[in-house]
Amino acid sequence: MGVAKWILTGLGWATGGPIGALLGYFIGRTIEGIGQSQGRLGDGSYRMDNGVPRGSSHSRFHNTGTQDDIDVALLVLIAAVMKADGNVRREELDYVKQFLRKNYTEEKGKALLGMLRDLVKPETYIDVDAVCQQIKENTDYNTRYHMMDFLFALAVADNSYFPEENTVIRVIAGRLGINSRDYVSMFTRHVNSRFNSGGTSGSGHSGGSYGGSRSYGSTGSTRKDPYKVLGLSSSATDEEVKKAYRRLAMKYHPDKVEGMGEEVKKNAEAQFREINEAYEQIKTARGMK
Repeated sequence: MGVAKWILTGLGWATGGPIGALLGYFIGRTIEGIGQSQGRLGDGSYRMDNGVPRGSSHSRFHNTGTQDDIDVALLVLIAAVMKADGNVRREELDYVKQFLRKNYTEEKGKALLGMLRDLVKPETYIDVDAVCQQIKENTDYNTRYHMMDFLFALAVADNSYFPEENTVIRVIAGRLGINSRDYVSMFTRHVNSRFNSGGTSGSGHSGGSYGGSRSYGSTGSTRKDPYKVLGLSSSATDEEVKKAYRRLAMKYHPDKVEGMGEEVKKNAEAQFREINEAYEQIKTARGMK
């Protein structure tokens, strides 16, 4: 099976709509030999069926909703965040490349990386609203929550958080239907805790008016405030600490992310460890039982 063809195997809902169109663009650039198929036009372009080059042996799909769907959908959102400020940063690309190497076979990793390189090009238009709508219609809230969490982790991978990234992430969160409480919790753990900055506020507006738009830069410190990891202030009561821990532990427990994309699962595992470490730090400092 050649490079990129693995993406076609088992794909369901992601092959239709805007994600399918982007996937078809990628496939048309990477699968060699398809020019000899009956789908080749005289000008060198391809006819497309549901975003896939006609004539391909994989041009028909069933609505299976597989893990591959989630991986591809998340990759499209990753590209939207990476190109938000018009400058694809090396640290963010390295973050994704390192993740792909650790969690996929060499062939799959190369295929996903090839797709990402096409998606982040300036000429590749990503309709964020339409893509998010397709994801929302085909996934549950828990899956979308963890997709959002991974995007936050990506945005701060270069140890900064720019207004343009914040704007795109706010839009994605709103279109995916992420509630403001969960958004602020993620923002606090990924952005505030990393940069030791002040709190943020979130409105209940369903369109995605969450948090502020300031720029955050490196502080030179990698130690995170355990209270901010739990989305709390140091004045929180013991009961509030326990409640926040239970809520987050439930969201990031390995059992809650089974069947999701590998990016989502690995990020959730890392967050689960961080949440537990923060809780243990607070318990020890307070002498909590």
